[in-house]
Amino acid sequence: MIADVKQFVLVALLAVAVTGCAPKYINLTSRRVPRVTESVYPFEVQWETPRRSGSKAEVKAYVVIDTQMFPMTRIPNTEDRWEAQVPLPADKSYVPYRFKFDYDYLGNTGAVHASDRSPEYYIIVPRN
Repeated sequence: MIADVKQFVLVALLAVAVTGCAPKYINLTSRRVPRVTESVYPFEVQWETPRRSGSKAEVKAYVVIDTQMFPMTRIPNTEDRWEAQVPLPADKSYVPYRFKFDYDYLGNTGAVHASDRSPEYYIIVPRN
């Protein structure tokens, strides 16, 4: 009985440790947007990570399309929300993308640089 309780506690602690450090992405970008003549579209995300510490100004966020990185800016008066206006290829109607965050946090031996990448998302811009 005691061995079962110890095993349960160990498994529960391991689950918290593994999922407790995982970043959380809430993609606020519309999945489907109407085509505009400027070919510039809004992207928005909310990002949370328990590993980040120190100044929030040190976080750099990007929208990544293929190998191009487009910088995002923090949305004023919100918690951990970022936005960017990104030009999309006029010849494509399906564009996969990710979000990338570079930041520092305090580790056991001092500041540690980290980078998180979201799962892949996509945006659809129908042809007219």
